[in-house]
Amino acid sequence: MSPPERGSELERLELELLLEAVWRHYGFDLRDHARPLLLRQLRRHLREERLDTLSALQGRVLHDADAMEGLLRALAGPSRPLFAEPAFFRSFRARVVPVLRTWPSVRVWHAGCGSGEETYALAILLMEEGLWGRCRLYASDASEGLLADARTGVIPLPDEEESRHYLEAGGRRALSDYYTRDGNWAVFSRALREGIFFTQHNLATDGSFNEFQVVLCRDTLLAYNRALSHRVHRRLYESLSRFGFLCLGRKESVASTPHAAAYEELEDSGRVFRRVA
Repeated sequence: MSPPERGSELERLELELLLEAVWRHYGFDLRDHARPLLLRQLRRHLREERLDTLSALQGRVLHDADAMEGLLRALAGPSRPLFAEPAFFRSFRARVVPVLRTWPSVRVWHAGCGSGEETYALAILLMEEGLWGRCRLYASDASEGLLADARTGVIPLPDEEESRHYLEAGGRRALSDYYTRDGNWAVFSRALREGIFFTQHNLATDGSFNEFQVVLCRDTLLAYNRALSHRVHRRLYESLSRFGFLCLGRKESVASTPHAAAYEELEDSGRVFRRVA
């Protein structure tokens, strides 16, 4: 075995030990995360933490809960700007909202909400469409630290691009109408903050906790291997009422999952599927 091969083999061994340690000590199951993406995220995290090896990271994580939270944040990736994908929100207004208006009440689950930017964007959309009063919006993530950030409703002050994306998404007012400026920060209105129920939920290990008419789980499944992706799809399916809507990321699909036949994709919707069975 050549030196580079030995190095790769050692890194793989360190990775498996780190994931097993995290599972046994904290109960966070990262063992079925897709290896190529996971390694890229961990190598970047090592550089940021100025550590040389995954073994060093394992030692720090096991003895410091804050280091574990830092690891979860690193795996969650950077926060998304508001209305980062205007086409999705525009499609949601045009294709999903008219159906939601016909239902007396609507439960929405944003699974894998991270620090909440996309959740607040969705809340603004629902408010503008007159659905806020009869919607219950739940947002979940495995990281309690990210949820704590999301609950504050405080984000960096939106820039011109985010304001433009809001309008491209069909926004009907000025984005600044929904927050109060505090220096370089924006604080979302109380009506938005108090209308979202943030709760800790690990898609890898926790089961369904309610039935929803809309489930958003965007750009989260890409981090999982095939087996875990299928398990999560099962939970999403079990959580979605019949004729409810499943919203995925642009690179995600229900195709090749055990529940593919239970959905139909809305045309020109940007990965919005409707459960039909």
